[in-house]
Amino acid sequence: MGGRKSQRTEKEREGRAKNQWLMPLACILGSIGLYIGLTLTDQGQGILSADRQIHREGYGGEEKEYPVWVEGLADEPVEVTVSVKPQIYTAFQAEETFEKIMEEMENRIRGENPSLMEVRNDLSLPSQADGGVRLRWYSSDPAVLEASGKLGAERDKEQHVVLSVELSAGDYKHSYEIPVRVLPPVQTKEEQRITAFLKELRQRDDQQKEEPCLSLPDSFQGKALSYRAEADSGYESIILLGVLLAVLLAAREQSQKKQKNQKRERELLLDYSDVLSKLMVLTGAGLTVRNAWERMVWDYETGRREKKLPERAAYQEMSRTYYQMQGGMAEGEAYREFGRRCRLQPYLKLSGLLEQNRKSGTKNMKAILQTEMTDALEQRKNLARRLGEEAGTKLLIPLFLMLGIVMVMIMVPAMMTMG
Repeated sequence: MGGRKSQRTEKEREGRAKNQWLMPLACILGSIGLYIGLTLTDQGQGILSADRQIHREGYGGEEKEYPVWVEGLADEPVEVTVSVKPQIYTAFQAEETFEKIMEEMENRIRGENPSLMEVRNDLSLPSQADGGVRLRWYSSDPAVLEASGKLGAERDKEQHVVLSVELSAGDYKHSYEIPVRVLPPVQTKEEQRITAFLKELRQRDDQQKEEPCLSLPDSFQGKALSYRAEADSGYESIILLGVLLAVLLAAREQSQKKQKNQKRERELLLDYSDVLSKLMVLTGAGLTVRNAWERMVWDYETGRREKKLPERAAYQEMSRTYYQMQGGMAEGEAYREFGRRCRLQPYLKLSGLLEQNRKSGTKNMKAILQTEMTDALEQRKNLARRLGEEAGTKLLIPLFLMLGIVMVMIMVPAMMTMG
């Protein structure tokens, strides 16, 4: 039995040793793989070809600088920065590109309208076309059709607008005119009536702009009108915020309660071997279990009064059990209550042993406590090991965060350079 236990312990130790090296090894291999991948990608898109050529940015690109090592200028290779401007159009290429763009312009800018002769919705006017060509728009009547392509408010009748667009590619520019027919929106009778009413309101506002107030009409097109202002306080979000805070507070309270219970259980398990040790020493010295219990409670409370000892859950429950016995509760019942309050298997077992000892005497008490003490020490070692592993796992979180930040710092400049 002892041999199998020793072998199992040795295997667990080897497993923990492997796990300790697993994460660091994964980090190292991951960083090496990332370096190799970026290096190969960069080499695949090298800036300098074998015939000493550096490729320019395409039409509409930007001027770029490239570090290049030159041999032959000095005794040793010298690093120089080469500025390469983007490729530009010739006059013929620019004209040809402009014509091609204009051939497709109507389909590109009409948006949801069937054609530019039936415009009732906003147009989609781009600021750039393929090949790095830039577009600048102008409108002959911005009140009807803005240069951005958005329709204006004055659309109660059919109107003709001329859109001008200037195409530019490098030093070459050309302007074109595009006729547009803007139609009033299709409206139902009710919508037409509302539009006419709003038009009248604008007229009344212009007429009464010297007055301190705007007087609304009491009738329109022969029908009486009444008005009601809709209250919009915007305070509804306060209710939502209150509900959200209530949910968060309830969740926080539950979380704190759970953490408090977990902390209490850890304290009970860590103190169990200490409680057994003192019971075994005091009963071995000739004290009864009850007297030994009383002595342990007295020592704990004295240490608490003198602020030499922190509050411990196991001794708090022992103190409560002692005062229950002092108040008249049967000793066996007090021990059972002690085990139920602790709610942990070791304490339930201890309360059963104490009650059994009260009935059968202290003949085998020392041997029983010695056996229980061995198990308690083993449990404490396992608990300490588990707590250490949890602490190590929590420490891995900031480690991985730092690794992620480092990888981002490496990858972003590399990607920008390749772009």
